[in-house]
Amino acid sequence: MMEIIPESEWDGLYGELISHKGTAIIIGATDSGKSTLAKYLLQRLISENIKVCLIDSDVGQSSLGLPGTVSIKLFCNQKDMEDFMFEKMSFMGTVNPAKKIPFIINTTKRMVDMCRINSDITLIDTSGLVVGETGKALKISKIRSVKPEHIIAVQRYDELEHILELIETSRIHRIKTSQAAKIRTVAIRTQYRKKKLQNYFNKNETADFLLKANEIKFFYNNKPFIPNKDTVKKGTLIGLNHGEDTIALGILNDISENSVTFRSPIKSIKNINKVIFGDMTIEHSL
Repeated sequence: MMEIIPESEWDGLYGELISHKGTAIIIGATDSGKSTLAKYLLQRLISENIKVCLIDSDVGQSSLGLPGTVSIKLFCNQKDMEDFMFEKMSFMGTVNPAKKIPFIINTTKRMVDMCRINSDITLIDTSGLVVGETGKALKISKIRSVKPEHIIAVQRYDELEHILELIETSRIHRIKTSQAAKIRTVAIRTQYRKKKLQNYFNKNETADFLLKANEIKFFYNNKPFIPNKDTVKKGTLIGLNHGEDTIALGILNDISENSVTFRSPIKSIKNINKVIFGDMTIEHSL
């Protein structure tokens, strides 16, 4: 992992989490350094033998999970930090959080409930969508659903105050954006997502699979639907689910009236009972 240079006020934030524990949601604009701060807190907390659960709900620039997913991992020791990879994920089907606000909120809440059982502290990393009515609605709805003990607001100026002024019960920690935080272009952010998916499909052995339509449920936008060649493109990214948990991702090969075929690193489709179709397509030649 890269070396993290902490800001002076991060130590005080760490002390607050040690003292009060509970769930902390990290909010901030794009490229404000939320994920770096989360990793710093993780490193410090596990060094004190504190169990920390990280939920990555940044579907566009996930550091723990894959693009288009909300993911989770329990960290107990340094080995968990070295293997910085999700343990569970749920495929949202988009890298734009504005498209699936209720789905993302419900999934995050479900994962928080799991974390609270097994960890002392839960950290929630979020997307950079904070501006306008859409950004406010996403963050306020997530906060009200999760009911965190802490809100860590990472801001350059006062860009989060329209959200923070509506918070009534959580402890708010205002943190200045790190001087080391770098602004990334749209092209760089797109390339980051592409590379993560390439690594996922290229570093794991993949195979072709077939699922019959009468044996599986298909979903789009969190609602049942019937896929066909007119509505779903070859190369569409799909989530292969057992219930609400996504076991693996797949790349759509073909659709017929009775079945779908896809390529995936999944070992077996025996327990798959739901397929989530996303808005995302990737190169079929990956």
